[in-house]
Amino acid sequence: MVISMRKHKPVGKALSLVTACAILLSLCIFPAAAAEDTAPAAQFANTTGDGGENMVSLTNERTFKASIPVELTEEEAQAAAEQAVWSLDCDPGQEYLDDTLFPNQSQGGVLDSWVCADGETPFFRNIVSGAETVDGQVYLTVTFENCGYFGEDLSVPHTNGGYYMDVCGYFDLSVSLDGEELGSVALKVAPYDSFHTMDELYAQLDELVSYAQENTDLYVEQFSMGQSQGDNGMESLDMPYLIVAKDKAAVEKWQQLKAQAESDPTALIQKIENGTLGDYQVPVLYSNVHANEVAAADGVLTFAWMLVEAAASETGSIDYNKLTGFTAEGEAELARQMGPVGQEGSVAVPDLVADSATYLGYIKGENADGTTSTKSVPVDLEKYYTMETETVVVDELLNDVFFIIVPEENVEGRTYMTRTSSGGFDLNRDNSFQTQAETQNMTQLIAQWNPVSFTEFHGRVSAFQCEPCDPPHEPNFEYDLLAEHLMTGGEALGIAAVANNDGHNSYVIPQRDYLTYTGETTADGEEQTQWLDPWDDMSTSYTPQYAMLHGTLAYTVEVPAYDQFMVEALAYGQLGQSAYIAANKESYLLNQTKIFERGVTNANSDAYELVGQWFCDQYDVEGAEADLFRPEYDGEGENGNFYPECYIIPMDGANQSNLQDAAEMVLYLTRNGVKVNLTESSFTYDGVEYPAGTLIVSMYQAKRSVANGVLYDGTVITEWPVLYSEGITAFDKTRGFDMAVCAQPAAYETIAAVCGEAMDYTAAQTYVSGLTSSFTGVENAQVILMNACEDSTAAVNALLKAGKTVSLITEGQYQGSFLCAYADWQSVAGDYLLTGIGVTDAPAATALSKAPVIYISGKPADNDQGFVKTSLVSGAYEYNYDRQAMELLGFTVTDDASKADVIIGAAALDEQALAAVKSGTPYIGYGYDAMSSAVDLFAEGQLVYETAGSNAMDALAYVTYPTESLVTASYVAEGDDLLYGYGAGYFAAIPQGAQVLVQLDGSKELLEGFLPSTGEHYNDFLNDSIQAISYEGQGVGGVQLDVVLFANTLTNKVHQRDEFNFISNFAFASVMGQETTETTGYADVAADAWYAGSVAAVTEQGLMTGVTGTTFAPDVATTRGMMVTILHRMAGEPAAAADAQFTDVADTSYCAAAVDWASEAGVASGVGNRTFAPDNTLTREQAVTMLYRYAQLQGVDVTAAGDLSAYTDGSSVSAFAQDAVSWAVSNGLLKGNAGVLNPQGSASRAELAALMVRASALLTADAE
Repeated sequence: MVISMRKHKPVGKALSLVTACAILLSLCIFPAAAAEDTAPAAQFANTTGDGGENMVSLTNERTFKASIPVELTEEEAQAAAEQAVWSLDCDPGQEYLDDTLFPNQSQGGVLDSWVCADGETPFFRNIVSGAETVDGQVYLTVTFENCGYFGEDLSVPHTNGGYYMDVCGYFDLSVSLDGEELGSVALKVAPYDSFHTMDELYAQLDELVSYAQENTDLYVEQFSMGQSQGDNGMESLDMPYLIVAKDKAAVEKWQQLKAQAESDPTALIQKIENGTLGDYQVPVLYSNVHANEVAAADGVLTFAWMLVEAAASETGSIDYNKLTGFTAEGEAELARQMGPVGQEGSVAVPDLVADSATYLGYIKGENADGTTSTKSVPVDLEKYYTMETETVVVDELLNDVFFIIVPEENVEGRTYMTRTSSGGFDLNRDNSFQTQAETQNMTQLIAQWNPVSFTEFHGRVSAFQCEPCDPPHEPNFEYDLLAEHLMTGGEALGIAAVANNDGHNSYVIPQRDYLTYTGETTADGEEQTQWLDPWDDMSTSYTPQYAMLHGTLAYTVEVPAYDQFMVEALAYGQLGQSAYIAANKESYLLNQTKIFERGVTNANSDAYELVGQWFCDQYDVEGAEADLFRPEYDGEGENGNFYPECYIIPMDGANQSNLQDAAEMVLYLTRNGVKVNLTESSFTYDGVEYPAGTLIVSMYQAKRSVANGVLYDGTVITEWPVLYSEGITAFDKTRGFDMAVCAQPAAYETIAAVCGEAMDYTAAQTYVSGLTSSFTGVENAQVILMNACEDSTAAVNALLKAGKTVSLITEGQYQGSFLCAYADWQSVAGDYLLTGIGVTDAPAATALSKAPVIYISGKPADNDQGFVKTSLVSGAYEYNYDRQAMELLGFTVTDDASKADVIIGAAALDEQALAAVKSGTPYIGYGYDAMSSAVDLFAEGQLVYETAGSNAMDALAYVTYPTESLVTASYVAEGDDLLYGYGAGYFAAIPQGAQVLVQLDGSKELLEGFLPSTGEHYNDFLNDSIQAISYEGQGVGGVQLDVVLFANTLTNKVHQRDEFNFISNFAFASVMGQETTETTGYADVAADAWYAGSVAAVTEQGLMTGVTGTTFAPDVATTRGMMVTILHRMAGEPAAAADAQFTDVADTSYCAAAVDWASEAGVASGVGNRTFAPDNTLTREQAVTMLYRYAQLQGVDVTAAGDLSAYTDGSSVSAFAQDAVSWAVSNGLLKGNAGVLNPQGSASRAELAALMVRASALLTADAE
């Protein structure tokens, strides 16, 4: 790529006019064109002279003038101006946000009534009304100014839910006199000029593609990487990305190079080095994932527009300023700000980057008092730096690179203005675990493209932080090959960003700037340095760090503010970085291919001069912790490498206890570009015979780092002060499947000889879809359903909900597993991956009375500012982890603790949960927050909870089980003596009478964890600390308790699935052996259940029957077919005159006659395309709508209407159901819970029974 350089030009408003117009076309309001040229138009203008748009920005202080044409003389207008009232009100004709998601529009009214975020300071001031005549037309005018909505911080705040969106949108600025409106002008209020909602981002991508196709020769195409999670009752959304390239051939050529790099990297390296590769372009990826860090996504979109707009321009180029060196004053100021060498707190230059770091852009600006700011603020760049202007010709840039642009990965978060997705997950902590749809899609995109560079924009770090990271580094990175361009590529972005905006002119890099002097000297007389507060890349849960496993140079960039300055800075930062990549594309590709070559040959790269030197200790002694981070297999016959030869994952019932999670591991690996082989014949390793069909994950492949990164045990880190996020993966142990490791080359040679062709993701999907449950033993007898995974729990719940008998085995080698009939086993074996053993002599077992109903503590109420579900989506991560875990386990979850069989949660006990626990409802709590409230269940000092230290994070530890218990029985039976503890907590004291269920085994070393040895209770934690207890007895205040408490969370990020069974075991044990048939007629309806009377009544009336002779299945969701059947019975089962002819209702269906009648009588209609959907889940509003229509059919007066506004979700009732729900509320048929109607929630059989009892009474009374 050719770049021309010349003396720099001032930044000013750096974005070109065409770019700005293209981006803002969908954002700004322009006066409507008049039907005739002579018709006067209302005007609204930004008169600040800041180059900004004609709109109100919350983060820019501006002056404005509005002019409204009036049919008055100027004298009359002058008089009117003195009495005129200027108001700014929402334009109901233009939708900005979905008002069901953002129902709290709080601003609107006269201009001087608008206030800032503090609720007091006027937002608009110096409001002056006047009149003027222009070209013979008289106008009423107003001039005014706005202050910063957020106070002195002229940035959108770093918050969730976008409360500030309540004052944004499309408005009409109107003028009125004596209550009569004289005219208005449209305008927009937004956080900053280039701000986009998610809907606007979607529209912009469409517009950008169309613009490029019409105005350039570039290849610009939009793709979808898949759908988002769509959780917590919210909509799943499309996840788009753009490719911007010279032409399609460039993209296709890269896929060919990628394939060769992964299959025959040595040959590709030869082509690169001898210059025979020919023309090629390398991919560069930009994205955002934390959607509330709003300027990040807008900066990515702006860069995309910059490229295509420049390509369409006459010059085809973009100019940008670049820092090239320091002036004499700059060198002096740099030295002053870094501090004296050796002085405590001064910034030290790390040896490993001393030759590559330039420190250009380091110098920070001043605070108002003249002191050096810690924030990125304006800097006199010309004073401190030499600068030049570079010209990038887009066509030449695209001769070397092409772009993959993801303006927003978290499409749900951008819709709600939250950091998290709808499921409550921080997606940037899920890339190694990949439990969410978004991260599965994004990581698959990375694996599909192998970008040579990837930058993800975040915030808010006030110093403007770019990367690379400082140590400790993830040991699966081939860091020496990544390092050649990591620092220079990061600086290229930072330099271009700070030199091309007027608000933020300095940046920091952790690997360059976070090493400081301690003020001490080492034993050899050197000035000692220390990484005191590291910003590490130890965890691959972050998207960029995950990408580094694929040989990608990756950066997380933390912006200092969310404003227009940063949108511009990020756009130019991307330009500067991509220009650097283009100039060095050959070595970028060469280094990535060398990483793959190391993989294909399983080369040992542990040597100091290779990767080893990068594993320094916290005092920056290079290589000091290489043996800790990269321990080698050095046993007899082993390969002496950090990487083994292969991993063995059995898929037969004899060697694999957890088929489900083993199968999911195959999908994970192949989705991430890892090759997995199936053996075609049996082999023996380490004394175990593995049959054909065993999975082999070889380390002789390009993506060995990806595979090893999730399958190795991990690292125990004790001598670093801080870690940013947990480094745990160890999937076999945290997900709980069986796996063997082979590090012996001779043994691997035997294994490799029986391997078939490697599976890719498509083949793996086919393979997994064909897997079946494992069954051994006697058919047509009793079946031991092994309690080993999420599927086993879900299958048991499915059987119980269907009214089947399932028992919990209470003694013997299968204690903790389940017993069911062979026919019932067959009914679930096809839907789940299970392990079953047929037996004629059944072990001792006790029947489970029902599928336990779970209440999860910590679900928050709706919000009255910004996004209505902000607290649920962004403030209740523990609740959401628990909720998703319970969904995987198939439990029914209730929002009413009084209806629950078991209370669970990692969150502190909420009011409902606390009352239930104190009333004796069984409770299992786990983790720091849950224990903070659990200690209050006991007298002071009886239960004492501690952590290993304030910065301690996690531990994968060996444990013992001192007390026999059904909570731990399945773990004991399986021989599972490992526990992952996120939180590093333990019990220092337990109540008298409590039983110790789980205890850390201090005789064995940890497998993984972050536990600073300086922690106050570090040794106490490691010394056989108590990890879990059970207690049945009296608590504080004399309440009777039935609790199980774990010191650390059991559902962290829904990754540690091997611990889920502690919860399910407790839940099943809590409903074991409850006999209720004699009192209610049903084994699963307790005599004191809130619905017991209703169930008895509808049974007696013949409206509903049990699902079996002894079970009612009260928690099973009802369907449309069930509801019309009940109403048909209530009506006396009249025959319809004709068949309704729905294609999905067979004549032999149980509900066929009821459907015919309901359709004919107008009680229920089809759902379209001649279908009735009898098996679709019945919602609460659908149920009362059918009942409402039935009441009308019976001649009942249905005019009574309830006040739905009394419920927080009353506005969410669907239009078709509003009259019915209002009637049902008025008559007490539909009752809310804690002010919530939950109209779209499903109706259980118990709830429907209660509704029908109330309805029967109402209809009978009306008839009388």
